[in-house]
Amino acid sequence: MKILPVVLLLAPMLACAAPGASAPHGQARFGEMKAKLLQEHAQRIQILQTSQSCIQAAQTPQALKSCMETQRQQMQALRPGQ
Repeated sequence: MKILPVVLLLAPMLACAAPGASAPHGQARFGEMKAKLLQEHAQRIQILQTSQSCIQAAQTPQALKSCMETQRQQMQALRPGQ
């Protein structure tokens, strides 16, 4: 399991929760991070649902392989720096 990307993603949020951080700025930052995380999850869910439909419809090993390759490419495109 790749935990480092999750830690790196949550680090800015944790920094805002540090003592001394201004409450209004920290709350705004929290809202931004939460919205971004929800959007990223929704994108991943959409990819997985599309992939599931493709896998269910696959009639040959080549079709199944194509489904998996498409899913891999779409997930990879979501990663930062891609």
